[in-house]
Amino acid sequence: MRPIRLPDPPSHSDDAKISEWRKIVRKELLAWRGGIDPAIHKQWSLSVCEGMAVILNERPKATVGFYWPIQNEIDLRPVIGDHIERGGKAALPVVPGKAQPMFFHDWTQKTGMAPGFARIPEPVGTKMVPVHVMVAPLVGFDGRGYRLGYGGGFFDRTLAAMTVRPLVIGVGFEATCLADIFPHEYDIPVDIILTEAGMRPVTEKATGDVNRAEGSSPPCFLSS
Repeated sequence: MRPIRLPDPPSHSDDAKISEWRKIVRKELLAWRGGIDPAIHKQWSLSVCEGMAVILNERPKATVGFYWPIQNEIDLRPVIGDHIERGGKAALPVVPGKAQPMFFHDWTQKTGMAPGFARIPEPVGTKMVPVHVMVAPLVGFDGRGYRLGYGGGFFDRTLAAMTVRPLVIGVGFEATCLADIFPHEYDIPVDIILTEAGMRPVTEKATGDVNRAEGSSPPCFLSS
């Protein structure tokens, strides 16, 4: 497995250098992730799925907004399927277009899928639903819970548009933990970091959200 080679961090005061640094780091982390040995990837993914199962077992009625795996991301569909079989619900994002918030649509293992924005599969023929738990893939992350994504800002934009914020879980690999990702002012930290090394609560919401996330409280609708 190739080593991760990251450039020196930029000055906090230079926005142009920070943006360029993030682009280089994103490219390097994606290349590293793409080169993970398949057997190791399977082992790490299993550990993450086990951790996700623990979180969802505490929220058996929650609707979980997750992601369709691309670019060697951790595939959560098995644990999400188990959650559905136990009485929970799941949803996948539908992206209306560039620079717009996502909308989560109901998903089961039988849901039809079609290529959507950036050719990522999206649910077909299902309704938009509120989510109580939102899972965000991590290209990279730091100890404060800020995530480095693909650069489109979709997850942060979606969270900013929600009238009631769900519990947000960032899922990725431990090796992609950075000292600082130099977040933009509009970046929103996740509540829980989940990697093959275990679960790290980041905010108070991580431990105080169990009952609310059952779905007994006001649903998490996007604001108009």
